[in-house]
Amino acid sequence: MGSPKEPGNSGWPMLQPLRETPQLGARVYQMLVKSIINGQIDPGTPLRPDTIARQLDVSTTPVREAMHRLVAEGLAIKVANQGWFVREYSDQEIRDLYELRADLESFGARLACTRITDEELEWLRQHQCTGESALSGGDIDGYRNYNRDLHTAIIKAGRNSYLLQTMGQLQLHSEMLMASTIRITGRPIRAIEEHRRLIEHIAAHDVVSAGQLMEHHILSALQDILRLRHGSENGSRG
Repeated sequence: MGSPKEPGNSGWPMLQPLRETPQLGARVYQMLVKSIINGQIDPGTPLRPDTIARQLDVSTTPVREAMHRLVAEGLAIKVANQGWFVREYSDQEIRDLYELRADLESFGARLACTRITDEELEWLRQHQCTGESALSGGDIDGYRNYNRDLHTAIIKAGRNSYLLQTMGQLQLHSEMLMASTIRITGRPIRAIEEHRRLIEHIAAHDVVSAGQLMEHHILSALQDILRLRHGSENGSRG
């Protein structure tokens, strides 16, 4: 697993204390998910219930509840006699996810071309401005939220309930991997330009162009992630 960050070390984010409530396990889960998705907690990092409980000023019971949920969602793994770790993805798992996303989101973009409302189209255009402002201002969290919400809005505009449900199941895994693509030099700028063109294809009801661009958009992100991973591995080998 390389050299993961240990809770309490300088690389581990400081978590703010939480008050004990009946929903505390869910709150611990949400805090950990947010820290994983925004890249504060890297893949392979050990998740120590006692350390997390101490930082959050709670008992280990809600922390362990959150851990089990992370495992159920596929965001963490439990290794016998070692504990919990943030999930690491193999190259093949990343390919599988992005190839599926490329097909599903291309289909969603094509559907949106024929089913989107004027109000939804206007929201996409306004949201595009929000994303451009976030990127130019260096607001990474704002850019991340913009990217997630724009893709979700296009899927919703396609009005296919099964597609929306399936994409929802992939959401957290996609956001975990997006933490890597945001750090790739030039990737956010290319992505935001592709989003702008995609919105115009949808506005023009250009089914073919919208589908093709969305497929390219997803698969180019896949190639960027794989290049980053292997570039980092080569660099670490000297």
